Amino acid sequence: LTREWTLEGGALVLADQGVCLIDEFDKMNDQDRTSIHEAMEQQSISISKAGIVTSLKARCAVIAAANPIKGRYDSTISFIENVDLPDSILSRFDCMCVVRDIVDAQADTRIARFVVGSHMKSHPVGLK
Repeated sequence: LTREWTLEGGALVLADQGVCLIDEFDKMNDQDRTSIHEAMEQQSISISKAGIVTSLKARCAVIAAANPIKGRYDSTISFIENVDLPDSILSRFDCMCVVRDIVDAQADTRIARFVVGSHMKSHPVGLK
């Protein structure tokens, strides 16, 4: 062991000149959200830890998914109220889309049977 410090890039640095997909964006802690804000604004992430001061390139597109705060999207309130994310982050996205699950027990049953059936056909259990 050399007892030297090393630096490892996170998702946005690893996605440099590509696309970074982020799920559960609404559950991110404030420190990570601040880092993502910088990356989306400056296309880089600044590091200052253990005597290492540098800037890592994070030139990537970000596609993020967030859940509504009450579990279901409420069309009677605004998008911002549904996701409870700060304007400073939301303003960094060029496009925002709402994907709603319309409750339909029959359709959900058909889809579930199709998915399970497809899985069973492609992964048959052998008899011994």
